[in-house]
Amino acid sequence: MNYNLQKFFRYIWIYGLTRTIVKSIGRLNIYFPIWIFNFFKMPNKNKKNIAIIGCGQFSFSTITFFLSQSNRVSIKWCSDLNIKAAKLLSKSYGIGKILNKDEINYENIDIVYIATSHSSHCEYAIESLKANCDVYVEKPLVTSWEQFERLKKVRDLVQKNIFVGYNRPFSPGIKKIRSLVKDYDQPFTLSCFISGHYLDKNHWYRNSDEGTRVCGNIGHWLDLATHILFWRKLIVSYIDISINYSDINTPSDNITISLTSSNNDLISIVFSTRSEPFEGVTETINFQQDKLIAKIDDHRCTSIWYEEKKYKLKNRIKNVGHKNAIMQPFSDENTRNWEELNISTNLMLTVTDMVKNNSKFNKFHL
Repeated sequence: MNYNLQKFFRYIWIYGLTRTIVKSIGRLNIYFPIWIFNFFKMPNKNKKNIAIIGCGQFSFSTITFFLSQSNRVSIKWCSDLNIKAAKLLSKSYGIGKILNKDEINYENIDIVYIATSHSSHCEYAIESLKANCDVYVEKPLVTSWEQFERLKKVRDLVQKNIFVGYNRPFSPGIKKIRSLVKDYDQPFTLSCFISGHYLDKNHWYRNSDEGTRVCGNIGHWLDLATHILFWRKLIVSYIDISINYSDINTPSDNITISLTSSNNDLISIVFSTRSEPFEGVTETINFQQDKLIAKIDDHRCTSIWYEEKKYKLKNRIKNVGHKNAIMQPFSDENTRNWEELNISTNLMLTVTDMVKNNSKFNKFHL
């Protein structure tokens, strides 16, 4: 069977038919009227006006896909430096306007969704905040300390909301584990093994201003660790960071990051990119705290043991939490607080600096 055809049928099993079709047409850059999937939506007079900046693959198959399903969303315009990508997104989802970068006008826009190159997230976010818009920034929020300081100053000044596209805290498996934890203050062990995409040496993730694969990929699991730390009433005072590199020439490709906290928590992140995963990024997450043991298998099956009881959660399709993460601006229940995102970003930037300098040890103070 043809490789691409085999992958198409495998993705139907993983993501469902509709999402697989959307992913495929985004990859092939062909037009298909995706708007027909959402033609019969319940009317809603209280819609929020949305703008989308960045019309690449992730925006096409994930952000705009889930936004278009909601009757609380009205997408007013989209923009991308690649006009072909903007035209495909606009036509496929029935978005009325395409704006060039110098034409962007935030008038009557409530929320701006940003999914551009990583190093440009900050500038678009600052522009949007100054225009009195809430912003949803696909991960990472920033790629440097300088960007982060400027963004925080603007946020404090305008008092608008910032949402970040880290999705693992919204996955059904993580939410189920949290619901069963009896004592959040007990030390926990978290182990994440990730098979990531193989990237060639010229991939844009490797540009010096893009923050290495720590910002591009590994930040997801650093953020998950931060999220679990924030389940507690009192956050830890410090985290000791230890990193082992398999090849210092590509330090963020095959790497082990170990974190131990002042509360005796143990966190291990193994990120491996030695071969291209046929089914996309795959991961196994193990968690243990007090009398609870849990295993998440690629966000399709979660097994939990608590003393003599066993819980099993199976998802019909793979669910890493994308939808709930993207819909944060519309749900008080799913919104993460700024303090948590602040610590998560600080931790990510600290590990990024360590990787850039091939550093092996550091103490991170919260």
